[in-house]
Amino acid sequence: MQKVASWVAIWPPISLATLAAIAKKKGPVRLIDGNVEIMTIEQLLADISEFAPDLVVVNTGFPSIDEDMAVAKTIKESLANIKILAFGVYFTLLEKEGFINYPFLDFGIVGEPEETFEELLGLLDKPEPDYSKVRGIIYRDSSGVQIAEPRPLIEDIDKLPLPDRGLLRTDMYRLPHNDKVFTLINSARGCPYECIYCIVNPYYGRKVRRHSTDYIIKEIKECIELHDIHEFLFWEEIFTISKERVLALCEVILQNNLSINWAATTRVDCLDEEMVSAMKKAGCYLMGLGIESGVQDILDAAKKKQTIADVIRAVNLCKEAGIKTMGHFIFGLPGETKETANKTIKFMLSLGLDYMQCYCAVPYPKTELGALSKERGWIRAQRWSQYDFGGESILHTDTLTPADVSCFRKKAFRRFYFRPRMVFRALRDVKLLNLFNLLKFVKWMGSKKRG
Repeated sequence: MQKVASWVAIWPPISLATLAAIAKKKGPVRLIDGNVEIMTIEQLLADISEFAPDLVVVNTGFPSIDEDMAVAKTIKESLANIKILAFGVYFTLLEKEGFINYPFLDFGIVGEPEETFEELLGLLDKPEPDYSKVRGIIYRDSSGVQIAEPRPLIEDIDKLPLPDRGLLRTDMYRLPHNDKVFTLINSARGCPYECIYCIVNPYYGRKVRRHSTDYIIKEIKECIELHDIHEFLFWEEIFTISKERVLALCEVILQNNLSINWAATTRVDCLDEEMVSAMKKAGCYLMGLGIESGVQDILDAAKKKQTIADVIRAVNLCKEAGIKTMGHFIFGLPGETKETANKTIKFMLSLGLDYMQCYCAVPYPKTELGALSKERGWIRAQRWSQYDFGGESILHTDTLTPADVSCFRKKAFRRFYFRPRMVFRALRDVKLLNLFNLLKFVKWMGSKKRG
């Protein structure tokens, strides 16, 4: 379940929709998005009981783990014969440590879920299933919690089925700024960089595996023809890491006369004039840029491998092409001080960004920042649900308290969005009804960053 505030737009659960497409090969599937299908726990239990599934699958993450597991526990206590599987970043990063806390779970998945899920489905109707042979699975036997061998990454992600959006109420997933129906396209997996805070490598690996242009176009056409969706967010860490692929995709979008609007995210050192020009012609209206800090020493300590000059150049390239920019920043990284945080805010204001989203650094397990923070005793979290990029800081570094970091994040938002020219420009250019909707749009664009 996606953890959202009341004013944050809801993202379609594409990972669940992909697993649903796999499960359909075995039998009927019901997909419930609790953020859209608002129901009481009694209504949920009645729905599940009527459908009578063999398996309930829960997609969870750190911010929503408490709520998700409370629901899973209630399902198990009320419908004991149903097996429950959980997957997502939480179980990939914590593995047995995270799973053992929830005795009502039957299975968990570490890493990419699709192949592990399909193999598990093939065993559920066996009289004596041997779950130990399902790589990537966490399970229970008479000896306790067990974890099978790791599963290799899926080399050819084109072999995955398209997400079954027919099981979703697609009309409920709308852009905050124009109320149009949108969807995500997970166009690639993996990232070759080694930023110390990022959870992409533990989950998807360092090797970039891309969907082919044919696969992406097929998915776009299905969304248009079956669901009347024309607004897309290409979801991958570095959309422009391959210039050849970007140009080819943009060309095919134009050749097919696909009338779509889309956004994507990338690194600031992976853009050039030819790419932004092609993207604009193919319908790109917004690029999210991973800027992180306005201080080179902070970027270097985070192993970002980009320069301040790269940031300025990328923002200017997008401006010149007529593509709006969303800058992403992180406060509280190693080496951050009150002075560097203020410098980042000043830099942020100087760039001419259209939107900005900022976060507090989170020491996730299996990241270098997580290991460093644990070693130095910086972590102040009491629960795993506090590991939330969009929440309050949980790091007490040698130079800043959690309150300091959270304060700078709030200060950045105030300084950026409450400038008169930002309010007027938003009302004029984006045609928002008010500043409230502007902030809603910003939160929407930032709510999925880094898992």
